[in-house]
Amino acid sequence: MSSAPVPPPPANRRRGWGLDVALVLWPSFLAACGASLLFFAAVDPVLLRDAGPQLFAGLEREAGYALGFAFFWAIGVVASALTIYLIRTARVDEGRTAPPGAS
Repeated sequence: MSSAPVPPPPANRRRGWGLDVALVLWPSFLAACGASLLFFAAVDPVLLRDAGPQLFAGLEREAGYALGFAFFWAIGVVASALTIYLIRTARVDEGRTAPPGAS
């Protein structure tokens, strides 16, 4: 086997920074929507405010929804960014064969 360098992708396949940002923010936004919907269907933000630290004592219900959504979105951003990072930095093993049954 030769160890020739891998050629760069064609110009139309190169992705810019803006596309990476979109690939991180949009799925994380959708995940935050779903997580907020499921979480706040069962939990009232006012109950969380009353059970939490005094830092949140003046928090209204709508602000609790917004804070929860921002929290879920931040988690989604970290997960999506980590996924993009791992995909971009994956090593290609040229000598590797496909597992049995894969085409």
